[in-house]
Amino acid sequence: MRSIRKHIIHCSDSDYGDVDIIRAWHLARGFRDVGYHFIIRRDGEIELGRPMNEIGAHCAGYNKESIGTCLIGVDNFTKKQFKSLLKVHKLIENEFNTKKE
Repeated sequence: MRSIRKHIIHCSDSDYGDVDIIRAWHLARGFRDVGYHFIIRRDGEIELGRPMNEIGAHCAGYNKESIGTCLIGVDNFTKKQFKSLLKVHKLIENEFNTKKE
């Protein structure tokens, strides 16, 4: 398993979307797959993007040491999204033993 030091959180900068839409956007830009590991929809549903053991394509210079999560939205995220984001973050902490003492 690779060494993870960061959980980088992004937004889709759109009021709509899901993993399939973002994958299409990223493929159109020349990516080999969706760049994020997780996408959190407005209703809080967590969708899987790239497997966590693969390097993402979400933050130049930091992809090798990070997991990328994208919240669908611009600046108006839902309580359900934040609840799901906490679940994803705890999963990453447990999977990669990154919890700070």
